[in-house]
Amino acid sequence: MSITSQQHQEDLKRLQLLRPIDDDFMRCLFKDNIPLAEFVLRIITGKQDLIITSCETQKDMKRLAGARSICLDAYGTDSQGKKYDLEIQRADKGADPHRARYHSSVIDVENLHSGQELEELPDTYVIFITEKDFYRKDEPIYPIERVNLVTGKPFEDGEHILYVARAEKSA
Repeated sequence: MSITSQQHQEDLKRLQLLRPIDDDFMRCLFKDNIPLAEFVLRIITGKQDLIITSCETQKDMKRLAGARSICLDAYGTDSQGKKYDLEIQRADKGADPHRARYHSSVIDVENLHSGQELEELPDTYVIFITEKDFYRKDEPIYPIERVNLVTGKPFEDGEHILYVARAEKSA
């Protein structure tokens, strides 16, 4: 077998192991693919009229002065200015609720400029697509929303966090 043929066979073996839940593969799937991002977000959010106007993979959000930076797997904006962060996580550790909170806060800081009013913050959606059911309740989607614990009413601050996974029905 030639070196080129051997390299080709090794590449094929690596490709066979890849799945959309793999970071590298996901990055290639979503890169410059607004229709795919729009399709996936319509399914997850249930918003059939959602229109994505931009989608960027591996979006760096660098923080200065010692604050932790993040790199978003897929970052999109819809026609109403809402922001979407799709994070693909194979390991439960990567889907920690504190990480979702931090991603949401960095997106907020990135989208409110000096002189803007706080009410101008866009709605944000941080979406963790996980290989396993992070909450282990056999649900495909877990919407996380803030609630006023005294009134029982939604806080309505525009922050939305969703965990999405293949539901694993118990035997």
